[in-house]
Amino acid sequence: MSRVRIVTDSTSDVPPELAERLHITVVPAYVQIANHSYRDAPSEDFSREEFYARLPEMSSIPTTAVPPAYEFTAAYRNLVDEADEVIAIVVSTSLSGMHNVARLGAQDAPELKVHVVDSGQLSMGLGWMVVAAAEAAAAGQSGREIVALIEDLKPRVRVYAMLDTLEYMRRSGRVSWARAKAAQILRLKPIVEVFLGKVSDVGRTRTRRRAIERLVELVRGRAPLERLAFLHTYAPELPDLRDRLLDLCPSSQTLTVAATTIIGAHVGPRGLGVAMVVAT
Repeated sequence: MSRVRIVTDSTSDVPPELAERLHITVVPAYVQIANHSYRDAPSEDFSREEFYARLPEMSSIPTTAVPPAYEFTAAYRNLVDEADEVIAIVVSTSLSGMHNVARLGAQDAPELKVHVVDSGQLSMGLGWMVVAAAEAAAAGQSGREIVALIEDLKPRVRVYAMLDTLEYMRRSGRVSWARAKAAQILRLKPIVEVFLGKVSDVGRTRTRRRAIERLVELVRGRAPLERLAFLHTYAPELPDLRDRLLDLCPSSQTLTVAATTIIGAHVGPRGLGVAMVVAT
């Protein structure tokens, strides 16, 4: 039986206790705040809650960076005694250079057969693939079988998110000044979808209440669901959204996650969304 272990990056948002239970190795990305660089890891100097509380008052927008390739190499080599194969599932190549550094890191770990997979997703859209892969590895499936499982999951995973503002995306260069300013003047709340590596604008509303109504409509339109994660950057409406959607998915396959600082640096506080796996 092939021994397989799963590696991912911290943008997957897999909760630390779940990663530990499923033997998932998480390689942290980096966020730069002023002159200090932080690893996106639970043991770092401030919590995600503190990050989002401080974000509006920061004099300069935080920047983000992928880890150096040698950190992936170290993660792979740490698994040599317990695995024959490693599957590294990482954030979408359309959003980050993570796939490239994960691949380069594998070149310096010849002791293992390493598969590097572009998830086409972010946050728990990626995280659900990682969890499914780790569960399959624990059940004794081969590397080839697990890669096939991920490919099957990709078209069934979607992320929907409501942003409170486009200002943080403008500062990070993700949208134009004109578009962000127009949204600010009109007080629009953008709603985006992440699907198969593409980020699409699927709606704009004048109020947060209407934006949440649109989120509920989008998610219910994809039911039934196998897995569902509620994503937030400390939005006050989180409990309401959970209450309105929890019936769509078994409670054992539901999570609530504060989005990684790497994502938060681009989307800002008070964001709200879901990551789901549509049932077959």
